[in-house]
Amino acid sequence: MKSNKIIFRICLAVFSIAIIGSIVNSIINYETVVTTFENLGYPVYLIHLLGVAQSLGLILLLVNKDQYLVEWVYAAFFLNFILGCFAHLAVESANGASAVVCIVILLVTYVQSKKVREYSGESTTSIKPNFTN
Repeated sequence: MKSNKIIFRICLAVFSIAIIGSIVNSIINYETVVTTFENLGYPVYLIHLLGVAQSLGLILLLVNKDQYLVEWVYAAFFLNFILGCFAHLAVESANGASAVVCIVILLVTYVQSKKVREYSGESTTSIKPNFTN
């Protein structure tokens, strides 16, 4: 169990550094990021929304209080990286590799968080409504 928790914390730390690096890069190299977004066909205002969403998602992952919200955060990050890969492939840009690396780290973090929660006795199943009444 200790190894699962260590792997989870290391992968979460690496993932956090990648997300923080992405946010800081968007602030420092704003003109370059604007050019990249325009080349990919995205509107420029998404840079700010993406930065805020990534910040909130990272905070929710690090706090890790409500399992329901954490599941949605993992799904949102996964969609963000998948759509980023597809956007880079669509315009034949070779910069989609970082998103693939982040997807792998995200998936390892997700699987390890499930194992850590199962071992600690926290319920990972959601309450299903009973519609038979």
